[in-house]
Amino acid sequence: MKKVFVGVFIIAITCLSFQVKKNKKDFTFFIHLNFQNKPLVLNDRKYITINKDTVIITKLKFYLSNIILEMEDGTQYKESSSVHLVDAENLSSLEFKLKKVPDLKINKISFNVGVDSLNSVSEKFDGDLDPSKGMYWAWNTGYVNMKLEGKSSSCTNAKKEFQFHIGGYLTKQNAIQKIEFVLSEKQNKSITVELSNWLDAISLKETKSIMIPGEKAIKMAQLYKNMFQIKQ
Repeated sequence: MKKVFVGVFIIAITCLSFQVKKNKKDFTFFIHLNFQNKPLVLNDRKYITINKDTVIITKLKFYLSNIILEMEDGTQYKESSSVHLVDAENLSSLEFKLKKVPDLKINKISFNVGVDSLNSVSEKFDGDLDPSKGMYWAWNTGYVNMKLEGKSSSCTNAKKEFQFHIGGYLTKQNAIQKIEFVLSEKQNKSITVELSNWLDAISLKETKSIMIPGEKAIKMAQLYKNMFQIKQ
């Protein structure tokens, strides 16, 4: 009788283990870069902001990190080593996979725009944190969270260029922005980055460059936070 019980128990555990494995899947994260509700075009397309600034975007790069999915049963999926560099010049960076996500409805998505203090001081210079990606400053300033460059006739410098390299992880310089979306049944799971929301909120005649951590960088980060959306 004991042998039968043990056999049934082993079969039950095996089936449960199979079910757990079966109920996990890879989840693909899609990023859509837009300007005025149309796909962003670098270098060749002129855009006009709400402030009548004519702009050409030449570079857009930013980090997404600490991705957390809240499932319908209240559990959370936290991506391991969660740092992704999104680069408008590299189409392959506009999608990435989260491994072994529970096959359940996702109620909430949250992530950071930027690289936290732990990764900034870890000297783990590989993958998307490799300094060759052009997003690392130094140990005491860390990574550039958001990099936007372009040209505009509104800029008062000789080259008519604007540059925003926004970062900082120290207490009074922390420019990381946390984004959180509560999802409805009809919403897809892709993130839209509407760049016009950021440039509409500033005047390039007044502000054309921020290149170091500090109060101005933090205020600018709070403005570009509004670019991130999930649309139905």
